[in-house]
Amino acid sequence: MKKAIVVFKGWGSSESFYGEFLEGLDAEIIFSDELYKKNLDDYQEVIAFGWSMGTLDCIRFIRDKKIEKSVLIAPTLDFTKTTRALIIKKMIKRLKVERAGCLRDFIELNFSSSLKFEGYLGKYFEDILKIPDEDLIKGLNKLIEDKVEREKSYLNPLIILGTEDRVIPEENSKDVTEDFPNAVVYSINGGHNLIYEEKEKLYLYIKRYLDS
Repeated sequence: MKKAIVVFKGWGSSESFYGEFLEGLDAEIIFSDELYKKNLDDYQEVIAFGWSMGTLDCIRFIRDKKIEKSVLIAPTLDFTKTTRALIIKKMIKRLKVERAGCLRDFIELNFSSSLKFEGYLGKYFEDILKIPDEDLIKGLNKLIEDKVEREKSYLNPLIILGTEDRVIPEENSKDVTEDFPNAVVYSINGGHNLIYEEKEKLYLYIKRYLDS
């Protein structure tokens, strides 16, 4: 079966990060900004995968395309529900004068384990530093401005939340879980970057869900 996974990235994350995590799912990885190059009708199965900021567009995508299988990690309909816009604006200013320090501090906020944070930093920080400034600033402005309308849907995505998430806490994701009453929902003891921090457990849940 020819499958595709459409990836909607979180803020400040590299393509290599998702590629390494999803490579065992036997599907072509398509990043959302390259969707215009693809005809999804060429695939027998399309899976949507969104993390953090990426879930804003991922939710719209699965609603519009009626995607049967999707994974939403730390989803939100409105990032500013739990993080004031002023904090994000300060981050934009700091990014312009202290880029590496700003990115490092944000990444640290993603983790509940300092050991996992250091491991992630060592593995991916070089790639993250290559992300263009305009993309980073565009993403932060998106977190301020973009709000997904609430709409009850009977699609059944897999939704995974981190109990110690300091970026998009479970309180913020509640609107998403309520809008998808048929969703499969897991809460994992961990921070915002569960893809790295709890990789094995997350992968097990995703495989189980996709095989069901």
